[in-house]
Amino acid sequence: MQLFSSWTGSDFLIFYSALLLAGCVAASWIPSQMRGTGRRGEALDAESVALLAGGRERFTDAVLADLFVSGALEPSGKDCVAVARRDIASGAAGKAVLVAGGPLTRGEARRITDFHAERIAARLRRSGLLMWPEQHSRLRWLSITPFAALLVLGLYRQRAGSALGEPTGLLVILLGLTVILAAVRFMRSDPRTAAGIAAVSDLKTKSSRIARAPRPEEAPLAVALFGTAVLVGTPWEPVHALRQRSSDGSGGDGGESSDSSSDGGSGCGGCGG
Repeated sequence: MQLFSSWTGSDFLIFYSALLLAGCVAASWIPSQMRGTGRRGEALDAESVALLAGGRERFTDAVLADLFVSGALEPSGKDCVAVARRDIASGAAGKAVLVAGGPLTRGEARRITDFHAERIAARLRRSGLLMWPEQHSRLRWLSITPFAALLVLGLYRQRAGSALGEPTGLLVILLGLTVILAAVRFMRSDPRTAAGIAAVSDLKTKSSRIARAPRPEEAPLAVALFGTAVLVGTPWEPVHALRQRSSDGSGGDGGESSDSSSDGGSGCGGCGG
């Protein structure tokens, strides 16, 4: 006997919509229950915090903010930065940016800092704050299993309805929505362990003041935790402007879980020398 053979198309659409809503809840619940616990350890520097809080995009922003605040970088044209001083103490990623010279777009800075971001990510994995790639991959696939089951069920009903000459356009739309929700859940899966999430949350709570008025020495950590918007109204606002223009060109901020190889800008075009 065919499944749902006695149901009207409207009955199944209501049923499928309810299951889709339940699937969204389940897809959020699964990571919360199956995420690795991890462990808390040593204090984190701003670059490590940036990688935990916002992925490699945020890591690049924190590095640029640190160099701007120290006077090592300055704006150069509309979409670039240039090296003003090379004798400034900075981390390995900052030194790599200074060695590259310029002018540099933010996208170019991102490519320069990616190697150093990966080294820090490896350290955070060993520290128990980030999941290992195989653990994250397993969690990603598990989180979309409710959508996969729904898709199989919906496709079965759609084919059966088509064979009977029933209109299935609305069901096809719901199937497309199911695929989109699964893709979003998969791409935006959080790679942090529970300890990593808690570490960032605790730091944000303790650092709420610097989100409103960061001092020079606090600017890199403020950007690491809250993004470049904290620099609006400060002398280092060009870092935020550079971030915004890069986002306009590349489709927004990509966190660690949704990093893309596309960066805002591929050359300094109209930048001054």
